[in-house]
Amino acid sequence: MPLDLSARHAVCRSCPATIVWAVSSNGENIPVDYNADPAKGNVLLQLDRGQLVAGVLTGPKLAAARAAGAELRTAHFATCPNAASHRRPR
Repeated sequence: MPLDLSARHAVCRSCPATIVWAVSSNGENIPVDYNADPAKGNVLLQLDRGQLVAGVLTGPKLAAARAAGAELRTAHFATCPNAASHRRPR
């Protein structure tokens, strides 16, 4: 069943893309592209007690999710033309 994100969407501050904000496994907020991209996506969004949680899939888990037709999305950092301006210095 597709995830209804219609009430959770936002617009990127530096490009016109529609995104959603989710929480990653390490508790950080992460911008994710609103539209699914089954060919390139590796982020699986799930609702957990009302919170949108982003799981980044790799390897066999990613292959299995794609084979199952999961609604995969892409982290907006990978698609935003201005992503570098939002990165924190290390």
